[in-house]
Amino acid sequence: MKVLVLGTLGAAALLAGCASTQTVLNGPVTETFHSQDSANKVAFCLANKNNTAALDQDNGSKVVLIKNGYGGVSMAFTVIPEGAGSRVEWRKKFGTIGGIWKQCVGLKASS
Repeated sequence: MKVLVLGTLGAAALLAGCASTQTVLNGPVTETFHSQDSANKVAFCLANKNNTAALDQDNGSKVVLIKNGYGGVSMAFTVIPEGAGSRVEWRKKFGTIGGIWKQCVGLKASS
């Protein structure tokens, strides 16, 4: 019984520390990238490489969220149309994934 209670308390503590979508999106931009590719193309690439979906926003931008195994948002990408290309605002709460996403914004992916 003690193990179950401690396990439940531990899981609750982990979940309490997870970042919510709004917390990350309202946080400071970690880095901004500019791409010659359209916002649709960049958002599709980010979503596809991370097995998630791009969320359409009312202002025409797209948001791609990267979550950890507990459902907490570790990174958020806001892809904004900019002329014929796009601007990508990357917000990092904590790093839990590799660098495959860098290919989508024109950077060399880290191994």
